[in-house]
Order: sequence, then structure tokens, then C-alpha cells
Amino acid sequence: MPSPRIRAAAALGSAFLGLAGAWVLHERAPDPSADVSRGSEEAFARGLDPRELPPRAAPLRWTGERAWIEFRFLPRGPATLEVDIRGHRSPVAVAADGVIVGVLEPGAGPGRFTLPDNGRRSRNVELRTSPFPAGDGRRLGTQLRRVTLSTGPRGVPPPLLAFLFIATALCSFAAAAAAGFRVGPAFAVSVGATAALLLALWPAGLVRSAYTPAAATIVTAGGAFALAVVRWAARRWPGVGPAGHAGLLLAVLVLGLAATSPLMVVSDAVFHANNLARVAAGDLWLTSFTQHTPPFRFPYGVSFYALLVPLHGLGLDPVWLVRAGAALSGLLASAALLALVAPRGDMRAGLTVAALQLLPVTFDLYSYGNLSNVFGQAMTTLFFAWWAAGGPGGWVCGAAVLATAALGHFSSFVVAVALGAALLIAWRRELRAQRWRAASVGVGLGVAILYYVQFAPLVIAQLPRLWEGSAAGPGPATAGGGPVAPLLSIAGQWGLPVIGLALAGLPRPREGPLDRDLAAYWGAGLALALVALSSPLDVRYLHALGLALAVAAASGTVRLWSRGILGRMAAVALWFAQALLAGRNLVEAVLWRYRP
Repeated sequence: MPSPRIRAAAALGSAFLGLAGAWVLHERAPDPSADVSRGSEEAFARGLDPRELPPRAAPLRWTGERAWIEFRFLPRGPATLEVDIRGHRSPVAVAADGVIVGVLEPGAGPGRFTLPDNGRRSRNVELRTSPFPAGDGRRLGTQLRRVTLSTGPRGVPPPLLAFLFIATALCSFAAAAAAGFRVGPAFAVSVGATAALLLALWPAGLVRSAYTPAAATIVTAGGAFALAVVRWAARRWPGVGPAGHAGLLLAVLVLGLAATSPLMVVSDAVFHANNLARVAAGDLWLTSFTQHTPPFRFPYGVSFYALLVPLHGLGLDPVWLVRAGAALSGLLASAALLALVAPRGDMRAGLTVAALQLLPVTFDLYSYGNLSNVFGQAMTTLFFAWWAAGGPGGWVCGAAVLATAALGHFSSFVVAVALGAALLIAWRRELRAQRWRAASVGVGLGVAILYYVQFAPLVIAQLPRLWEGSAAGPGPATAGGGPVAPLLSIAGQWGLPVIGLALAGLPRPREGPLDRDLAAYWGAGLALALVALSSPLDVRYLHALGLALAVAAASGTVRLWSRGILGRMAAVALWFAQALLAGRNLVEAVLWRYRP
């Protein structure tokens, strides 16, 4: 047990580390820039229309009559403001802190304005113009391209910025220590959390935006969330602690921080925001189109949006709401995954949660904007964890969770049907004695079927096309890529290192009920793969199998670790390679995807 002095010294070191992070960020980060081509305008600007993503072109955003660009945590002193806009038909007045500093005429190039010292650490820039009517009924002001603020010597960081970093570092250290980490590893967790916050706020000078307190809150609250979950788990399975906390904290940094970053250009976020508005207005019968030629029209689930309707009624931004809702559901699924594996020990539980975050497909769905799919898979994970835990709360609870999963997205419905059937087959001999299992699957899927049966004419009309070939992507609904394409897709969406770990840890049904359930999960995934490879129906089976893959990877790691030094070296090398692969994919998604 370390002495109080050692703990105090480590806490002081964490505080100093936080202060150093704030200082480095304040002194070295790029000048803040609301740059639409890079996606950074989301953090700085208000009064913009939703982002548009023209094919093979840079993102674009229109203002209305007025738009505001706000900069925070600035060094005091004079500054230079650059404003690059286009497409306006009337002069655009540029104001800084309520004072007009210039006017940009139609067709003019970027404007550059010198701003005197205002004595504060913030600047509020406003663009005002007379809007013109667009063909779609909108009233457009000007097309924002870039607003950048350059400052002189930066000096010491603002007190609030320093406080946010110090508080994040200290709270991360305290949560890790309370979760059971020794002093040294707890300090390392604090270093990692502080570094993650610094990296999240570095690009485009994001630290100068109002997002900075939100990012610090996410990291700090994430440590508390991880601590609360492992404390709850430890009451049922003693020993759960440090590894579980580390896995959940990684989930918070990946799903809570990176996946909701205002820097990330999300392809279908506006689509989901529009669906949310439709459901809030009472339209519960949604459909969507695929990118095939000609496209398929398929029913779309509503449970994801229905759960967000109360928050939508509070006036929250719908684009932010659907992204945050998907991230929260992913975190709940990670907690359920930890509870699923916790009976097998802290290390396996933590590694399982970490492995799920390091699958490229896990993060890609947030980047591509498949947010209702993320939600559906999260609810499927909750149902599977409930099933494996023996059905706490009764069959009604399981049926409700399964129905919610199946109604998240039509692809989730297909996954739920395959998984439910596989689990019933695996437990067929015990169903008479454990009728709650059959009741949960039957009622849960029955509710979903009652919803989707309303679309029966739509589905029946397209049935003849469902055997034309696999959905290789946009274009004709025919098979493409040959037999190698599925293998490349698996390697790209999962990663070869984690596949190697999983092969060493595949479930052994005779070892216990959980392995039997996991084997059934893999069987359902095989059925889904056959459907996906023989028809254009996109069931996202690689994402659906993420749970089973993560559990197998953790088990494979433990088995390799028990085989001596060579096994341990192999396990470490595979995890390191998978982390590099996932990190590269995350950086590409946050900073470069959907940009020219």
C-alpha cells in the first residue's frame, strides 16, 4: 500500500502534467480557423445551414442573414482576422465584437482586417447580409469558406484553460486509483487522458472554441463512468477493476470524444437529423433508398429516433443529438460487454472492451453516419448480455430490448432474427424449463414483425431482385470483386491482428453456457454472411460480429499469454499492430475523410 506522500506526489505530478498540457496547447496549437473545407467550422460557428457534401468536392455550408463565429481562450492583444466567403449577392458586413470592421462585396476575394486589443480573451465575429431565395425554399446569405484569427505573442494560458486541464488530469488519476490501479499505472492513465484531450483540441486551433469545456467534461465524466461501472461489477464479480476501467476509458475516448468530435465530417448525420424531425412530427413509417442502380427502397426502423424525440423537443441541435445518441448507445454496449465477460476475470473483461474499440469497423460506422445501425447493434449487445446473464428482470425486459434493437434499422432486424434463431437452437433442450428465453425472442421479434409487416407490399415487389448478387457498393446490384473481395473486406473492417488473436480464442461450447451462446453468435454471423454474399441486402454482418470477435480476441490473448515468452511476445505484437491500425483509421476518419 503506497504511503499518502507517494499518492500526494503522484496527484501533484498529474496536476503539473495538466498545466503543462494547457501551456503547450496554448503556445503551440495552430491559429483557430473555422474552415469548412477541413470541417472545423462546426466548433466555432453558429447560424449556418446543415453541411452539404457535393460528390467529389469539398464540403460547403451556407449562412443565413446572420452568422456568428466565436473564438475563446485567446491571448490578449491585437489580432488579424481573415474572412473568406463566396456566393453572396449582397454586400456582407464583417463585425468584430459588435464593431463593423469591413464589407465584402459580391465577387470580392478574402478580406483581411486588423483588430485592436479588446482587453478580453474572446472575439465574436459576425457576418451580416441580405439573403436571397434559393430554389429549395431556403434563404441563403453567403457561403462560408474560412474565418481565421491570428494573434501575436501568446504568453501564459488563460486561467480557465489551465483549470480545465488540471482538473481533467487530477480527476483521471483519482478515478484510476479508485478503480484499483497502483500509483504508477494510475499516473499513466492520467497521462493518457490528458494527451487524448490535448490531441482532440489541437487541430485547427480547436482549443480556442467553446468545445474545449465540453471535451474536458467528456474525458472527466468518462473516467467517472468507467469507475462507476467497474465498482458495480466488482460487487458481483470480485476482482473486476483496473483492466475493466482501462477498457471502458478507452471506449469513452474513442466513442465519447473522437466519434463526437466537431472536426469529423459525418456523411449521413443530416439524414438522421431529418429522420428524427419526421418521427418527432409523428411520421413513424420511414423508408430509405440504397445506392444501387436502380436503388432499393427498404423500410427503416424508428426506435433510435423515438428515444431521442423528448430531447429533440427541448430544442437541441438534431445533428448533434443523433451523433451523441449513437455514441451514448455505444458506451452502454461497452458496459454491457464488460458485464458479459466479467465472470471470467478483470483482464478478459477489459481486453474484450478494448478489442471492440480497436476494430476499424466500430469507428467507421460513426464516420460514415450509420448511426441507427450503431444503435441497433448496441441494443443487440445489451440483449445478448441479458440473455447470457440468465434473464435479469424477466422475459419482458429481454423482449423490450430485442424489439428496440430490431426496430433500430432494418439491417438490425435481420441480425436480430438470425441471432434469436441461433440462440433458440443452441438452447433447444432447455427451453421447456426456461420458457423465458423463448418468450423474450418470440415477443421481441413479434413486435418488430408487426411494425415491418406494414411494408410487406414494398418488400414483396423487390424480392425478385434480392438474388442478383452481393452488395459490393454503389452501382448495379450484381456481384463484384470476385471471391477475394469478402476476404479483403474482413481484413479491412476487422484487422488481421485481431483476427489472429480471435482464432486463438474461438469459443468452445462444451466449456460453459457463455461459450455456447458465443458459438451461436458466430453461427448467426455465418448465416448473415451467406445472405450478404448472395444478395444485395446489406446486413453489416462484420459489424454485427464485433461482439463475438472482441470476446474471442480477449480469450485468445489470455491463451497466448499462458504459453510462455513466445506466446506473450506474439500477443503484445498483435495488440500493438491492431492499435496502430485502429489509430490510423481513426485519424483518417476525423481529419481527412470526406475532404477533397
